[in-house]
Amino acid sequence: MEYENGRIKGFELKFKSLNKDIERYQFALLDLLEAGKIELVPPAKSLIASHYYDEGYAWIVDSYFERGLLDQLERYFTPEGEVHFPPGETTRKYLDRMLEMGESARVRRIWRAYIMLMKTEYWFYVRQGQKYEELVAQIPGLKRRLLSVMTDYRALLVKTGATAAKLARLDADIAAIEAEKRPKPKGKTDNRQMTEDVFWELIDHGLGEQSLGERLDTLPERLALFKPAEIRRFDQILRHMDNAAYRNDIWALAYLLRGGCSDDSFEEFRGWLILQGREVFEATLANPDDFDVALYHGESGGMDALRDAAPSAFDLREGKPMKPVKAPLLELKGPYIDEEDFASYLPRVAAAMRAA
Repeated sequence: MEYENGRIKGFELKFKSLNKDIERYQFALLDLLEAGKIELVPPAKSLIASHYYDEGYAWIVDSYFERGLLDQLERYFTPEGEVHFPPGETTRKYLDRMLEMGESARVRRIWRAYIMLMKTEYWFYVRQGQKYEELVAQIPGLKRRLLSVMTDYRALLVKTGATAAKLARLDADIAAIEAEKRPKPKGKTDNRQMTEDVFWELIDHGLGEQSLGERLDTLPERLALFKPAEIRRFDQILRHMDNAAYRNDIWALAYLLRGGCSDDSFEEFRGWLILQGREVFEATLANPDDFDVALYHGESGGMDALRDAAPSAFDLREGKPMKPVKAPLLELKGPYIDEEDFASYLPRVAAAMRAA
């Protein structure tokens, strides 16, 4: 392969995953650099900045558009980790391209995913700002960005013929953000005890139909319909599930899927794994090597929002902070596995990742 006119000539896309093709392309750039076929551009540009943006990236994404691989494109542009900013200029360009193709439903879903994740972060800061003064200073910036993206989303809804009811719901949401006051949950009190079955019912709500951001945004409101003791019990069960996944073999799985995994990354991965629902979570713990790598799209997150769900729900219901729940310290379980042995320990996952 050679690098000519801004991209790698001879590089073949697999068209199975946009994230994986991008990752393969970037590794191919690194190979060319190490072979002395390309050079970094002085004074201090990175390899990605000098040889990937904009030609290489545009070629890869355009190729997916040309093949009509809209499901893969939607998965790529839909955030599944922590989001602090709205879609950037380049992303918006591709979302506009989807709109021109008549894919307004996809574009709406992607915008909602951004908004819901940003809302989750915003409400966390508003609530925590009551206890930690240093967080208060960050709220105006978060609010400004969130209101900006929600205003842009409203314009999109108008442009794509949204109903008056949808616009009214969004307007009410915007008003709550501006007032920094989350609305009280609507609905009757749920008198059930918080068992593991009920916990998973709450986690699985919207699975396969809503983005991760939408599910995390509504979780505190759904949880707030339970009695205070049951809200606290939800937090206890969550910590139990997190502890159950704190294993060396699950860390090996996260490492292979992510191409590396730090302590913080593993924490986020465990949250993401819980959010994949009961069936996936329990099957993964039973045999990590049977994990379907097609579920993973190159990004994982949600643990921060999961851990804030119960305190936020308690605050919504009772109007006061929830006392911390006692939980055992995380203890890494299972036999130790060297990083160099991860692939041999999980051969099916390793093979699937090589083929992706």
